Amino acid sequence: MSSSDPVRVGVVGASPPGFGDRAHLPAVESAPGLVLEAVCTTREETAAAAANKWGARKWYAGIEGLCNDPEVDLITVAVRPRLHHPLTMAALAAGKPVFCEWPLALDTTEAVEMNSAARGGNIPTAVGLQGRFAPAVAWARRLVADGAVGKPLSFVVSQMLSKFDVDRDRAWLVHHEEASGALFVAFGHVMDSVRFILGEVENISARQLTLSPAGVYTDGGTFKWQTADTVMAIAELEEGISGTAYVSNTTSPPQGYSLRIIGEEGQLLLGAPSYYQFSPVRVSRGPLQVSVGSQESDSMEEVEIPAEYLSTMPVTEGSAGYNVGRALADFADSIRQGRRFRPDFDDGVNLHRLLDAAMVSSKEGRRVTV
Repeated sequence: MSSSDPVRVGVVGASPPGFGDRAHLPAVESAPGLVLEAVCTTREETAAAAANKWGARKWYAGIEGLCNDPEVDLITVAVRPRLHHPLTMAALAAGKPVFCEWPLALDTTEAVEMNSAARGGNIPTAVGLQGRFAPAVAWARRLVADGAVGKPLSFVVSQMLSKFDVDRDRAWLVHHEEASGALFVAFGHVMDSVRFILGEVENISARQLTLSPAGVYTDGGTFKWQTADTVMAIAELEEGISGTAYVSNTTSPPQGYSLRIIGEEGQLLLGAPSYYQFSPVRVSRGPLQVSVGSQESDSMEEVEIPAEYLSTMPVTEGSAGYNVGRALADFADSIRQGRRFRPDFDDGVNLHRLLDAAMVSSKEGRRVTV
């Protein structure tokens, strides 16, 4: 593949209202260097409808045909976590690079198997931790690395969002064993922003709770949440950085996402009105508050994000497809250039191990090494 060749993409999970239809397909349509070659669902009628809606050249009812298509260069997997392992393993067996959504798998064992298969075949991989590609998050990482707050000392991160209704045909969302809930999804993404900017977590003390178990289906029926809606943690990172994390799916009105990094010479604040991986994120830097400023300042000032960190795409920042599009475009470039893409399945396995440590800590009431 030459540096100018478009990467031909096949999207698994193309039916609405899934994340493939909401994010992956708009991302492929909008991102430079990508072409939508094919879509794949479980039924012929839904696959054909998705192909017609998004302009795919082909459609498949089932993964086998997609994997065997020589004109598909890259497969994205955007279905429920329970299906990530079998679908990804099929794609890897066919030698296809894979972009798989987060959670990477149902558990760490499956994630390790997926990563081992990719490594064994020297096949490029990507995991859908697209929050890393939010312009403000990438810029904040650079600011911290360049010493904007001096030596980082500690952090406080939170994401407080409201409880959401569930479609009855997506009732799997309410079960812990489906890798759903505040721990697997919200806490995983939130802690990945910390890992990306400040470094890996070395040990953690955590509690996962279901504080508001009553749920409502969109058609008016009721159910009981069987997975955590709240996670609280104290974490120690590399280089001696410590911090706290609080994630809630029961906050009304919602307060969004916030990451405050406190350093020897100032602070940096990231803020977003909703899920940080989807909504516009703002950066501020300052003394002991946050914004652009030195230790001598008493105020925080919003930081302007340099143009090179922004993307001009038909999908706008704040839409589900924006950061996915940025991630997919970079993944495609990495395939053309033969370089490693991050975050890959290695990063996904490490995040699963962090969640394992959090679950053990919550169950046993002790600090756990990751």
